[in-house]
Amino acid sequence: MILALSSRLRRPAPRRALAALLMLAACGAAEPPVPAAQAPVFRAAGAPIASSLRGTAPDLNGDWIVASAYPGGPVSPGDRVTLKLDVSGGGVARIAGAGEARLRAVTSEGRGRFEIGGQPWWLLWTDDDFRTAVIGAPNGAYGWVMNRPGQAGADRNRAAVEMLDFNGYDTGALSTATGG
Repeated sequence: MILALSSRLRRPAPRRALAALLMLAACGAAEPPVPAAQAPVFRAAGAPIASSLRGTAPDLNGDWIVASAYPGGPVSPGDRVTLKLDVSGGGVARIAGAGEARLRAVTSEGRGRFEIGGQPWWLLWTDDDFRTAVIGAPNGAYGWVMNRPGQAGADRNRAAVEMLDFNGYDTGALSTATGG
């Protein structure tokens, strides 16, 4: 009988030991990893955004100078953007600035919506004569105002900044080209 009693006491021991080990392991658990720094977002989450239906893709063809832009985007204030688009919206973009030039393939993602170098570029606004344009990303990671060379206008630049604001962008974070 004593032998039977002692064998019963020993059986639950592995369960107790396992429970003790689990509790001990929980005490030494590593803290959850810290998320990597995320790129800044310059647009209010959930704010409505729309691409412009004005004109056709070839209306954007030619040279543009970036007047103002958000930091960290694909262009900077003072950069030159040259677009060569066909009627379908496909083509090529050349971005020149900071001593280098980059060529990027352009595909159409719908009217006023392009993918350039793997990034969405939405035409948010342009004036009637395509002298000033606003480009933005739906996720708010970047955006900018660009003008045709020699055709910058204070009234159009003001309207362009208002369109960024209308689409949920923080216009106070824009950097402006010196002299432009």
